[in-house]
Amino acid sequence: MRIGKTVLLLATMFLLLAARPSSCLSAENTIGVIMTGNIPYYDDLHGALMARLRKEGIAGKTEVIVQKPYPDSISLSNAARKLIAMDVDAIVAYGAPAALAVVKEKTKIPMVYAAVYEPIISRVKSRYNTGISVKLSISSLLRYLKALKHLTTLGVVYSSSEEDSVYQFMEISKLAEAQGIRIEGINLKRHQEAKEKLALKKMDALLLTGSSVAHMAMNEVIEYAKEQRIPYASFLLCRDSRIIIALATSPIEQGDKTAEKVIKILDGVPPEKIKPESSNEVELMFNLKEATAMGWKLPMDLVTEATRLIK
Repeated sequence: MRIGKTVLLLATMFLLLAARPSSCLSAENTIGVIMTGNIPYYDDLHGALMARLRKEGIAGKTEVIVQKPYPDSISLSNAARKLIAMDVDAIVAYGAPAALAVVKEKTKIPMVYAAVYEPIISRVKSRYNTGISVKLSISSLLRYLKALKHLTTLGVVYSSSEEDSVYQFMEISKLAEAQGIRIEGINLKRHQEAKEKLALKKMDALLLTGSSVAHMAMNEVIEYAKEQRIPYASFLLCRDSRIIIALATSPIEQGDKTAEKVIKILDGVPPEKIKPESSNEVELMFNLKEATAMGWKLPMDLVTEATRLIK
């Protein structure tokens, strides 16, 4: 009788173990990742991180838990709390809003951030984190738009729920005011609002800040711009070849460098001893095909500045 119960108990334990994901059985480490929305830029960044972990032989013994909250403060905070409650070995945060959500929880779990806009990096840094920041010139993007069309009114798509996007909106507003350009702000709390809010505006050009919400509304923004026959540009998070002008840093470089820092943390190095970096690979894309179709001609001196041309 006892033998029968023992066999039954062992069989039950075997079935429970077999039902668990293989990564849980073999995982030596656990990494939590927060990446907002459905953003191709973050997908590329995360893909590069995972590729480096596989290359170093880390991926096979590491469980990676990905949280994809909507880019609002409550959803981001909940995602951070879930990972903290799981007591992961490290948290990876893509973008300033995700990184700030983790910092606000005052956790001692090491964090590696990526794609954080450099002017607000001071709000993210602490002894418990390190990462990769992004430095880009909004004034250059404004100059490129002015080369396509005379600007009286510039529409700027941003989200007041994303700190970096607000900072960029204020930055471009000051630059535009100094040049006699009026700013028309399109503040999106949800990406579904884009079509309705854009329909009420009249602008000479459109610029998307590095807002996840704004980039989730990319289709609506491009549709509106084409209907109005106005140029449109993207800042920080663009990997969409339909954009006329885009200024961004390489997500591949950031993902690779983020993985380097994660590996050091998993090896026991405190974050405060891992030097933060700034992304070096800046991509300036001009879409000559779309610009020509809309009747615009980019000056040759600007074309030579491009790192990528779509013909």
